[in-house]
Amino acid sequence: MNRWKRGAVVVFVVFVVLSGGVVLYFSLPYHGTSSSVQEVVDDPQVSVEKTDGVHVLAPANADSTVGLVFYPGGRVAPDAYYSTFAPVVKQANVTVFIPQMPLNTALLDTDAAAKIQRQNPAIQTWFVGGHSLGGVAACQYASSHEVEGLLLFASYCNVDLSEESVAVLSVTGSADTVLDWENYQAATTKVPPTATFHEIQGMNHTQFGSYRGQRGDSPASISYGEAHRRVAEVVVEWLGGEMGVV
Repeated sequence: MNRWKRGAVVVFVVFVVLSGGVVLYFSLPYHGTSSSVQEVVDDPQVSVEKTDGVHVLAPANADSTVGLVFYPGGRVAPDAYYSTFAPVVKQANVTVFIPQMPLNTALLDTDAAAKIQRQNPAIQTWFVGGHSLGGVAACQYASSHEVEGLLLFASYCNVDLSEESVAVLSVTGSADTVLDWENYQAATTKVPPTATFHEIQGMNHTQFGSYRGQRGDSPASISYGEAHRRVAEVVVEWLGGEMGVV
């Protein structure tokens, strides 16, 4: 084998190994802790179902006409958000749809909400949202589809929605060291001037879900339970106050 062919083979092998490593990396998401997931599954006030790759949290004892399609963060499984949204489901009578994304990356299927909306005609009012990279994907969806509001957890838009008639709630944690704060601040001009911004003191990036171990995050000064309580409080107040759907 001549030198050129040997070089080509080496490059090909390296490419295959690296590609396989990337696929494996994104195929192993952060899941919610078993206790946090089980607590919501056992909650008699919340119905938990998984249909066609979509995790659905719905009020167990009431009909819901308000839906939120929530895009998970990069490498985060849908079940990591069960304990985050269970209080919202119960307090605001909202049905939350969390789709499983290709390679656990919402940017690979930014239109996932469209199918969910078509399959759920009983829902009259739709919101879309996301955590971290999932929020970026949600912004892209909101830029080309009609939704009532956009919910961003530790995220920001990479498309300009400043002239759109969509309500926006952006929630961040003061101890978050995964979020690129410089880009976040720069992107505040890409949402409508009526957008609501709220920072939860002592909360880090992973506490928007119930998973653990994300590289680059800092310790939080509040518990996961307290973080989820405060997130739910902010979201429910926004839905009921500004949006008037609660």
